[in-house]
Amino acid sequence: MQRDFICAYFGGDQSGITWTITARGFASVKQAEKHGLYMMPTAGVFGFAVIAEDEDSWTLHTDYSMLPDNVSVGPDDLNGYNVTNAPQLEMVA
Repeated sequence: MQRDFICAYFGGDQSGITWTITARGFASVKQAEKHGLYMMPTAGVFGFAVIAEDEDSWTLHTDYSMLPDNVSVGPDDLNGYNVTNAPQLEMVA
């Protein structure tokens, strides 16, 4: 079973995260992290998520990622990953 290591870097504007780019094909979590760190100085990039994926599952490596507290990471419909603003909790009476 071969693992794929992915760097999903993301950004946007003052309203929040509006885009995610999924870069695949890294040999290790460290190489995916290195790519994310390389992309960080780019204008509009907010952070990156390092993900290990195999045929049946995927794992977010938070210790190699640069993620703010208020984000959600998950697969998208195009064989990539999305990083989005996590929804605000609301008090329901």
